[in-house]
Amino acid sequence: MPVLGAEFLRQVTSDIFRAVGASETVAATVAHSLVAANLSGHDSHGVIRIIEYLKRVGQGNINLTAEPEIVKETATTILVDGHWGFGQVAATWAMEQIIAKAETHQMASAAVYNCGHVGLVGSYPAMAADKGMVGLAFANGGGAEPRVVPFGGSRPLFGTNPLAAALPVKNRPPLVVDFSTAVVASGKIRVCRDKGEMLPEGWILDSDGRPSREPMDYYAGGMLLPAAGHKGYALCLLVEALGGLLSGAGSLILPDSGYKVGNGVFMLVTNVEPFRQTDEFMTLMNQLCDAVKAVPPMDGHGEVLLPGEMEQRTMKARLAEGFPIPDATWNAIVEAARTLGVEIKL
Repeated sequence: MPVLGAEFLRQVTSDIFRAVGASETVAATVAHSLVAANLSGHDSHGVIRIIEYLKRVGQGNINLTAEPEIVKETATTILVDGHWGFGQVAATWAMEQIIAKAETHQMASAAVYNCGHVGLVGSYPAMAADKGMVGLAFANGGGAEPRVVPFGGSRPLFGTNPLAAALPVKNRPPLVVDFSTAVVASGKIRVCRDKGEMLPEGWILDSDGRPSREPMDYYAGGMLLPAAGHKGYALCLLVEALGGLLSGAGSLILPDSGYKVGNGVFMLVTNVEPFRQTDEFMTLMNQLCDAVKAVPPMDGHGEVLLPGEMEQRTMKARLAEGFPIPDATWNAIVEAARTLGVEIKL
């Protein structure tokens, strides 16, 4: 597998999307999102998505010139039509709007519909945490077919329905909780497939409802299990309601709800100041993190890790050393670039 640097991949990704008609700003936003996912170790949401996005552009399912539009607004809420542009563009813009509202009105929320794939959901609450606020995000859908079975069920009903939260911490990066309500994001199966690896046990069922470790069984009508059994299933249903129904994006579960392939997103930002001084809260958050880190590890674990800590370490290492891209993924990107007339200079 080639080992490539972040800046190089950002440039390649941006050049590819500019070649199909995206503006420099839009292409840069999408490139930043995808490469940031690779840097943090979430390769399932990284440049492996380039080919998928190009396919959707070719099908007319991504509007390269779309601009997010507020269609309903109050002092503390916005409803945003993404007009089927790139999801990263719509979600980033909506989060910026409600951060500004929360600075004035202490709390604000946004719902986004007609929105493409938004990438790592945790990146949006992290924007609020970077401003000393608390952020939440819920994203339903994502694909054309349901992929996750309800707890105890024998057929898929949901998308992977991720949710995320981020909190500011004194002298530390924000504490970011970001996870799929399925046992794993479906893109991680794609990564295993491209690497030629078997899946861990407990990720998927095949089309007959039997446990499997073969990635292709998932693509032949298989399904994902919910994370943590009934608990992940309950969270999955919550995300479906907030991200899909409340936003107006629709639901895979309800055929007449207007759902199209993409993400429906609900986000909320709250200022800390109405409850306690921001610096005081952030100091307490730091103490909380220290207390967690001070817990002695169990056998087989070197230390207790905070949510997001592994990603921060991975990012530091990958910024310094680059990161591997599976041959199948890189070859597909190179071929797409060649077809579009984009020169790649290693």
